[in-house]
Amino acid sequence: MTFSALQSPMPSPPDYQPLPDAWDEMWDVDSGVRPHWGNLVQGLAELGTRDWSSRGQRIKRLLRENGVTYHVYNDPRGYTRTWELDPIPLLLDADEWRQIEVGLAQRALLLDLILRDLYGPQTLLKRGLLPPDLIFAHAGYLRPLLGALPADRRQLIFYAADLVRGPDGRVWVMADRTQAPSGAGYALENRTVMARTFPEFLEDASVAKLNPWLEAVRTSLNGLGNVAREHAEVVVLTPGPANETYFEHAYLAARLGYNLAQGDDLTVRDGRVWLKSVQGLKPVDVILRRVDEEWCDPLELRQDSRLGTAGLIEAVRRGNVSIANPLGSGLLENPALIPFLPVLAKALLGEKLLLPSAATWWCGQQREREHVLANLHRLVLKPIHRGRASETVFGADLDRKQLAAWRARIQAQPHLFVGQEPLQPSTTPTLHNGRLLPYRASLRAFLVSRNEGYVTLPGGLTRCSSGHKLSAQTGALNKDTWITPALEAARAPGALSMAQAFSQTLTAPTASVMSSGQATQIMTAGSMRQTLSSFPQPTLQTASSRRESEILTSRAADNLFWTGRYLERAEAVTRLLRAVLDGLWEEETAPGLAPVLHALMRLMGYAPGDCGCKERDDLATCVRELTTQQERPGNLAHTVRGLLGCAFGTREYWSVAIWRLLDRVERDWGHRPGKSARRTGGSHERIDLWLGRLVDALAGLAGLASETLPRETGFRYFDLGRRIERGLTQSTLLTQTLQSRLTGEAERESLSLVLASSDSLITFRRRYRAEPFLAGVLELLLWDVESPRALIYQIHTARRHLTELTHAGQRCNAERPLFSAEERIYAAEASIDDWRVDSQARQGLIATLGEISGQLTAASDAISHTWFTHVQELYALRPLPPRQ
Repeated sequence: MTFSALQSPMPSPPDYQPLPDAWDEMWDVDSGVRPHWGNLVQGLAELGTRDWSSRGQRIKRLLRENGVTYHVYNDPRGYTRTWELDPIPLLLDADEWRQIEVGLAQRALLLDLILRDLYGPQTLLKRGLLPPDLIFAHAGYLRPLLGALPADRRQLIFYAADLVRGPDGRVWVMADRTQAPSGAGYALENRTVMARTFPEFLEDASVAKLNPWLEAVRTSLNGLGNVAREHAEVVVLTPGPANETYFEHAYLAARLGYNLAQGDDLTVRDGRVWLKSVQGLKPVDVILRRVDEEWCDPLELRQDSRLGTAGLIEAVRRGNVSIANPLGSGLLENPALIPFLPVLAKALLGEKLLLPSAATWWCGQQREREHVLANLHRLVLKPIHRGRASETVFGADLDRKQLAAWRARIQAQPHLFVGQEPLQPSTTPTLHNGRLLPYRASLRAFLVSRNEGYVTLPGGLTRCSSGHKLSAQTGALNKDTWITPALEAARAPGALSMAQAFSQTLTAPTASVMSSGQATQIMTAGSMRQTLSSFPQPTLQTASSRRESEILTSRAADNLFWTGRYLERAEAVTRLLRAVLDGLWEEETAPGLAPVLHALMRLMGYAPGDCGCKERDDLATCVRELTTQQERPGNLAHTVRGLLGCAFGTREYWSVAIWRLLDRVERDWGHRPGKSARRTGGSHERIDLWLGRLVDALAGLAGLASETLPRETGFRYFDLGRRIERGLTQSTLLTQTLQSRLTGEAERESLSLVLASSDSLITFRRRYRAEPFLAGVLELLLWDVESPRALIYQIHTARRHLTELTHAGQRCNAERPLFSAEERIYAAEASIDDWRVDSQARQGLIATLGEISGQLTAASDAISHTWFTHVQELYALRPLPPRQ
């Protein structure tokens, strides 16, 4: 069927069947494909099987490699569940969108006036325009904030609305999101991925850019600081990595150039908010809040909260900090406000409400309650306070017993519930198992305050589902949203409909399908410009703003430090496992395994001999168990999990390339060989190949971090953790080597394994042109200041980092044990004159290495105490820095 045929009044083609009771966003039953879909329809129809397959794979790979996650509660994939994006966007006509923008801006202005009044003079309550029960019974009305929000300036900085199109084609507001609206970061990432996947379609469709909205966000937040300084200090307050939208928090912090902070990263002293940083306490002027308001201050709100900062409300009362959105704005999400908005718009704005809302009845009024009770079986039932335990319930899904229970709940506390008329959302084409299906869709639109009005993100976040539940927590699929002008140009004759083309290409033979790695994207100069312009662009900053952006929170420094330690420990344990496993499969090497195996056991939290393995076959089984066993403190599973957790907690510091390697580590770990593998050549090869991939990925992570992290404070903590951990590893390995009583060939084989596990065997052979001998191994791994694997190199590098970190006068007690360890190493080198097993000098070196391990551990503890806990006397007793 041709595109010209699609324009004629006729049913849709048989392979795409719009639902009879819904408006379809792409297909008009009278005229075929809607004009603003024209270019996209034709472009998608012309894609062949190979190209379409490669682009679909590319979307999934980009989302996974970029670490775009969304945590659905009770999902077995946990916090690493990858964001799901449908390759077919939702298109909206630019003329229609301008009308929607005007209506949304009006609604945001209205809600802002309501918020200021309810926490200020409360004129609306005094005039009887709002019932008191509707406001004071809502959990989002925070009484400690009464009178704390300045009534002379705008308070609602961010606003989002959930929109659906009804069967008549009108756009309706289903819900208002005013507390901490989520989804804008995901919408920006959706556009980035789509721009890299379909650059030519974005250009042809003249899709509106998203960058101006991000700049408006930055401008608005920077303008909130009520300070004399040139630049306000802004932080993004997040609940932490366990939150379902943590990716978005880190994404926005990185894009906007702000510090990402958790509740315990902040402290309130003398009515001011301070950021705990490794440079000391830094004043905070503006908080971009992503924590629900009830959790923000355990002193005056929820006492069991560990997500907030005690005293935050007092700082707000004194006007020393601005919060976007302010505490108390959750009140505006009360669905019982919806039926009152038309009257309030007349009273406050002198205007008619432009965007209609879904018909809603508040059960706190008798007539409305009777209507809801009489229509329970068909209405949408909602508590007035949104929470995880307060899900929306569709009356049509309830049986008699459940309806009776809801009737009793409403009759007992009618003012806490509303009934809402169900709307059949419009449908949009969605790819499912190689077929185009009409999925119900909703759109979340985002606005930010600027000057006298609001700026709308062109598009927003579209969610679609085959059912009527369109929440991300219920597994709804996501789409990019394109605002594009209608296209009236004649369509190419003979072109297939999009649905027919998909039906043919997706069911065609796939023998020649290219892999995503083989597929080549051919971009014109214009499409390349479109791709680049779709990415959020950084703003040029002055030297002053650059210095502020380098503030490192104590939590971030702690995570970076332990990312370095876990990374080094995981690499060391993996290398030792490979060395031991290889030795077990070479008869001539097996006698020299003891020192390496004992070092491995020590690093994994066992005492040598704990496993009870005596025979060679038992040792092979033991090593496989150590490789594949479940997590316990100290073992490889625990170390890898710690590495991923700390890296995830500081994701704003890592490049895309590092995230790809972290994704590879996580996927490889999930596919590790099973514990039940029998001792066969095949199982040994599988474990060896798996360990090889893991070592390569871990070494790549270390190298990329060293190359991509600027030589600033964050890098120094990361590398300091690596150096301390590598020093501990080398001390353990050399101690076990010196304690062994091997001689002759067994000693040489053991030393070869030691060098191989330290990735230094080739260096040794090139330097000495001989088989390994103890004095040469100690020289290379203990005293060589130019060898990056030597113990003395780790101590020198750690001391250099400490010197830079303490340059600003922040003393750290870690310097003393590191200096002592360095002295001990040099003293031991001068006293060695006899390498016999029982010689006094050798035993003394063993004791020295034990002392150095203790000193490295003491240095690590001192670093944590100085910079990560903020309880050291240096910070506790000194006066607060003056506010500039």
